[in-house]
Amino acid sequence: MEKLFKNIDYKVLKLIDKDIYTGNLEYDSRKIKNGDIFVALKGNLVDGHKYIEKALENGAVCIIVSEEVELKGDISYFLVQNLRENLGKIASNFYGNPEKKLKIIGVTGTNGKTTTTYLIEQILGTEKVARIGTVEYKIGDEIIEAPNTTPESLDIIKMSKKSVDKGLEYLVMEVSSHGLTSGRVDMLDFDVAVFTNLTPEHLDYHKDMEDYFLAKKILFEKLKNKKNGIINIDDRYGKRIYDEFGGVSCSLDNSADLDRNTIIEMKPTLLGKFNMYNILGAIGVGKILGIDKNIIKERVKNIKSAPGRFEAVSVGQDFRIIVDYAHTGDALENILQGVLDLEENGKIITIFGCGGDRDKIKRPIMAEVAEKYSDLTIVTSDNPRTENPNSIIDDIVKGFQNKNYIIEIDRKEAIKKAVLKAEKNDIILIAGKGHENYQIIGTKKIYFDDREIAIEAIKELKEVK
Repeated sequence: MEKLFKNIDYKVLKLIDKDIYTGNLEYDSRKIKNGDIFVALKGNLVDGHKYIEKALENGAVCIIVSEEVELKGDISYFLVQNLRENLGKIASNFYGNPEKKLKIIGVTGTNGKTTTTYLIEQILGTEKVARIGTVEYKIGDEIIEAPNTTPESLDIIKMSKKSVDKGLEYLVMEVSSHGLTSGRVDMLDFDVAVFTNLTPEHLDYHKDMEDYFLAKKILFEKLKNKKNGIINIDDRYGKRIYDEFGGVSCSLDNSADLDRNTIIEMKPTLLGKFNMYNILGAIGVGKILGIDKNIIKERVKNIKSAPGRFEAVSVGQDFRIIVDYAHTGDALENILQGVLDLEENGKIITIFGCGGDRDKIKRPIMAEVAEKYSDLTIVTSDNPRTENPNSIIDDIVKGFQNKNYIIEIDRKEAIKKAVLKAEKNDIILIAGKGHENYQIIGTKKIYFDDREIAIEAIKELKEVK
């Protein structure tokens, strides 16, 4: 037990010498098998202590708790206060510190995290990289569904072990503010950190922008070498991090370590100013980790974005459809500015909604942005969750000054209406969901993919014509 709880305060509630730990560490009682240790995590919605009996039935040989419980079964019990914050360290001890055998790159910010991790993966060499983020968790040839941008600390350690076992060298991960403040990455020391930008988001979780910023800054405090941060200094919060820690500066507006000259030299094929910032961040990671400059240049020329990020949908129609994950005002503005950069622009039709049970401040802001750049905006549902979709839309439309918008609460019908209205060289932007293939309505997750619906609508239009 000394090894399992190394550098962690714990209390023995019950010690059985015959315990044999031959299995895994699990916080989900349904995954417990003979020889496993069950960690009774207590969260906002689920209390693991209520599932101790189920874990025992499934073969748990040890229970780790964060509060006093009835000691059932002839097995050991240990109590660890602040168990969630300490879980990563316990897991690291249990699995032999696999994270220390990888070079770990963390990417944080409001927008651009997912794309940047994909770009970093390609610059470092896909065959050498494990990637963790919003779209998926990818460990070599294994793809795991991503319920959270930053997984639980135990899952990170398990994926680190898999990565080491498969001979991978790098772990590239999106690091959310939730992940940083909830202890999910407390056991990690980062080799490189990237800051993309900071705009209003998650203010239902953080009390204000300063609290949000301080959460993001934690990543740079966890760097092994504080100079290995790659920071967008065109963002005022990024400038604050750079002024405090130093590191590698990125800018498209001023002279910096990585700037417009870098872009001119590397000649990326991706479009949009927002993507140039992401590319600079990825190039910086490659340089810090010693990738040859010529290799970086060659890989940048062939670089591809992440699924659902400025993704074109085409089945031969004479207008463009772009699907993007943009779900904040700043992200939507970046994407729409990218749309304006496209050649042969016609009208711009933007479709978006806002998630329910989330911060309401951004709703009218997104309407202002959509109206600024679009000839027509179709306001619809995103993931309304348990909030009334009409109430969400009421909040959104407060941001419009003119009448160049329509409301279609059914997202499928909204996409079809846009397709029907589109003419040659027009551009339809479907924003907010990107790679997601579901809608959350009430408490149910229903299959829904913007890309598939758009293709279906185009095919129907062709049949009508």
